[in-house]
Amino acid sequence: MALAAPAAAAGLAYVNAKTSFFYDYNLVVPSLTAQIKIALRERKDRLSVFYILEENAQGKLANKPFMIFEGRQWTYKEVYQTALKYGTWLKKKYRVMPKDVVAMDFMNSDKFIFIWFGLWSIGAKPAFINYNLTGKALSHCVRVSTARVVLVDPQVLHNVTEDVKNEVSNVQFEIFGPELEAEVMTTEGVREPDSTRSEDKGSNIAILIYTSGTTGLPKPAIVSWQKVISSGVFIPGWNKFKQDDIMYTVGQLGYTSKNFL
Repeated sequence: MALAAPAAAAGLAYVNAKTSFFYDYNLVVPSLTAQIKIALRERKDRLSVFYILEENAQGKLANKPFMIFEGRQWTYKEVYQTALKYGTWLKKKYRVMPKDVVAMDFMNSDKFIFIWFGLWSIGAKPAFINYNLTGKALSHCVRVSTARVVLVDPQVLHNVTEDVKNEVSNVQFEIFGPELEAEVMTTEGVREPDSTRSEDKGSNIAILIYTSGTTGLPKPAIVSWQKVISSGVFIPGWNKFKQDDIMYTVGQLGYTSKNFL
């Protein structure tokens, strides 16, 4: 018995070295888990990742940190409640309806996350505009997004010139400064009925992003619900994240990682 355990460990190490079994296992299991979750959520018509935030905000993770930015933390519950305020405000002020696209010309910030989940809470879709874009590239991204409202971070206001506005004269540009933020925070958040967020296929658009275009202008690309869910399940599973681990994105915005998806 004293020799059995080391021998077994050595045998497994040999097999793994020859076949990369454990590496493949760490890839396959999270991938299968993601596909199962997508199928179940599609069957229940709960593909929107808003529901996952809601489940955590009302469950055992409610008071756990969800987001960290510039020294401040927000719990799952706080992000959820704030997202409801943003969603209600967007619906009332700009008449944003389910499946509408709202463009966001934002740097990384807490407000970026609140607007993002606020749009999902009312069944709308965010289009993430690269905040470095100017001129025709910026107006092109706004135009092809089909958005009629663009929310702009005051830090990139200088990019939204009169020429850009004239190129898309049917679009409303709103600078999301302190006054609008104050409006949001005095809004009573309303949780819209599930029918607002109904999605019949995992391939439906969740987010619109932009890639380098062959014509010299950015090309719109759909990030589907299945891509959002699968990446959220696969990456933590593959990297063996724990509940108290923190994942940092470019721009110092951090998210706690455990089981958000």
